[in-house]
Amino acid sequence: MDELENFSLKVKNYKCFGDEEGGFDKICPINVIIGRNNSGKSTLLELVEYAINPAPNFMQLGHRGGVPQVFISLPLREEDLRAVFPPNQSSSRLPGGNYWQYGSRWIGKIIKYMLDPDNKHKFVDVDPPFEHTHDLSAHQQGLAHRTPNPLSNKMFKHLIAERDIDTEGESRELSVFKDGMGITNTIQCFINATTLPRELVEDKLLQELNKIYQPDSTFSRILVQKIQDRNVWEIYLEESTKGQIALSHTGSGFKTILAVLVLLYLVPHMEHKDLRDYVFALEELENNLHPSLQRRLLLYLREFALEHGCLFFLTTHSNVMIDLFSRDDKAQIIHVTHDGKKATTRCVQTYIDNKGILDDLDVRASDLLQANCVVWVEGPSDRLYFNRWIELWTDGNLKEGYHYQCMFYGGRLLAHISAEDPEQANDGVAILRLNRNAVILIDSDKGKPTARVNKTKKRIAEEITQMSGIAWITKGREVENYIPSKAIAQYYKKSKLTPLAMFDDIAQYLDDNIGNNEGEKFKRIKVEFAARICPLLTKDNLSNVLDLSDKLAEIYRRISQWNNIDDK
Repeated sequence: MDELENFSLKVKNYKCFGDEEGGFDKICPINVIIGRNNSGKSTLLELVEYAINPAPNFMQLGHRGGVPQVFISLPLREEDLRAVFPPNQSSSRLPGGNYWQYGSRWIGKIIKYMLDPDNKHKFVDVDPPFEHTHDLSAHQQGLAHRTPNPLSNKMFKHLIAERDIDTEGESRELSVFKDGMGITNTIQCFINATTLPRELVEDKLLQELNKIYQPDSTFSRILVQKIQDRNVWEIYLEESTKGQIALSHTGSGFKTILAVLVLLYLVPHMEHKDLRDYVFALEELENNLHPSLQRRLLLYLREFALEHGCLFFLTTHSNVMIDLFSRDDKAQIIHVTHDGKKATTRCVQTYIDNKGILDDLDVRASDLLQANCVVWVEGPSDRLYFNRWIELWTDGNLKEGYHYQCMFYGGRLLAHISAEDPEQANDGVAILRLNRNAVILIDSDKGKPTARVNKTKKRIAEEITQMSGIAWITKGREVENYIPSKAIAQYYKKSKLTPLAMFDDIAQYLDDNIGNNEGEKFKRIKVEFAARICPLLTKDNLSNVLDLSDKLAEIYRRISQWNNIDDK
């Protein structure tokens, strides 16, 4: 999937897209497309399908009479350049004389070509442009022809928003259509036909369904029965406490999850294809799914994509999906807008640079109500440290936006916050009204061992603890005192630094040990500093820092309990 990180796919003059190119600057394992209705989300899915299997009818849907054009850009490969600029060929009309000596300078440079309906690659541009004129057109077109399309010949599977799984008559033709038609017949064939592995439905499909639904529901069996008077098959689910439930009596949300699992497990078996050959385009999965179930399904798809090497394109209106993937380096969010005349796209940049070091700080009230846990931190820099610690201590098993949500209390605002029972709290903001499962991280602000934690912080800690939450008052002065000196030395490119003591003021420490007024600079860019130093934090260099290990182990256990998962 690495070649897709530098793979650009754009379209212009197609349906709602005008003469400004729109589409994808790269392709990630998870590609989320957001936008209002009729803004162009489904059009981008059609673009992906065209890149996989170009079709002439695509060209008949031009924007206001224009001719649609699809462009692919990606780095030039050495083997393609060698074929066009062979090492054993020379010409006095070529700069430097030798073909390969000249052409090798373009290894990794970007070529852009237009993808025609007959799957031909028509050269558009190369960056930087070739400097020679000798046989220029042949060289340009030769490279365009040889440069591959990484999406070519993949299998495109589409599930539209207007979908359903209904009763169906028996058919020997196994097909699953984008509206869900064919799923009932497919499942009954896997269960009843001797040529198909029934365990793929009765064991595997059931197991994966429970992975997504637990702890809300646990299904013990999937079966099909024939409705004799109508001569059609119906799917049934069995729960130990409810007995058999006809699929027609379940909600559309359940049908959506079943349809997705059929696409992931049954269809590849039917088509005898490897999962890495598939691109799944799934529209509005959130329809009639509770936010917690949305999160489980989406996280499931993310892990599936990474494990099997397939691609997902998801259209959505859901803030749950946006929040879950906005800080994920395996995902991207494409925002489609329409000004009444044409559509445009942009990749939502939630990171300050390519490594994603500073993300979007937006937190919605709905997230706090729906999250299984709220972690209260003073500000955005503390959030970055906390998320990095959790990532390291849980091996990435706990994730913000899925297992917990961070919220800021903002320093002096702590005095106006109450963690008492919401029914008893008279003054201040009752944070447990938002979510009863709470963790709070508070700077002790102690400048020496004999200093005392102030009354407000003690009160909040006691109230949180009494309500079975976790209150963590830093053992040292501030959250920054948990930063190991090895990471600070690496950040400033120093061979070694004096350790940052537990009661040191980090700004003064930087002035004393780094100089160049770094302490004052740190005060101005605390969030950026945190974002840039967090990748340098490792479990090894943090292992003996104050009480960090003990506190994170406790938090890991408690958040796992609140999410009904086993802590290991």
